[in-house]
Amino acid sequence: MIDVARIDFWAASGSGRFHRASAIAKVLFVLLVVAAAVTAVSPYPLACAYVLMLVAATAAGLPVLRMAALSLYAIVFVFLYGLSLRGGPWVYALLFFKATTPAFAVLTLIVSTPFPRLFAVLSAALPEIIAAGLLMTYRTFFVLFDMMGNFISAIRLRGGFSPGSLVKNSANISKGIGMLFVRAAEQSTRIYAVMAVRGYSGRMASTDVEKMRKDDWLPLGMGLVILSIAIVWK
Repeated sequence: MIDVARIDFWAASGSGRFHRASAIAKVLFVLLVVAAAVTAVSPYPLACAYVLMLVAATAAGLPVLRMAALSLYAIVFVFLYGLSLRGGPWVYALLFFKATTPAFAVLTLIVSTPFPRLFAVLSAALPEIIAAGLLMTYRTFFVLFDMMGNFISAIRLRGGFSPGSLVKNSANISKGIGMLFVRAAEQSTRIYAVMAVRGYSGRMASTDVEKMRKDDWLPLGMGLVILSIAIVWK
């Protein structure tokens, strides 16, 4: 699992065209790709869109292999829905790219945009309580995954997983999840205390949205091309 520090490093240290584009342009790019995924009735335009984004991300110096691997996690969310359908390979291929193509677009946004710039856009468009909740969710999501990974490693080293023993495994996992909730509550309390000491007064991100730039042609142009392919290719 990639930790939040690595993602923040990618977002802040890059100097490619995606990094130089404004956050609002990359958010619009994601919305255009999502619209293309909703519009498409064939897997081929979405497959072309995925390849196009891979090429653009490679040219922009983004961690393409890691991003491609992470985009495959989106398949989990459509797996059960796919099982409920009585379709052939065509339907499953369409669902695959409907999940992974927007996921790769979101990853492109995340790894090329420092989170203060990203949440400045969200804070300008959303109520403060929602924007603050999204920011806290973004930060704690990866922390909890890291804690879960440490728990799994620890329980394996201590012999907590026994092949064929469903009762024992379920008991250990339940205890681990309970511990995870306790640690999550402690982390939330610490984070709030640190924020209060540093002067938190109800606003977590700036609402000053950066202006459009000349490098915005890449995300905006690619988003429009992907949406046009999805509309034309029926």
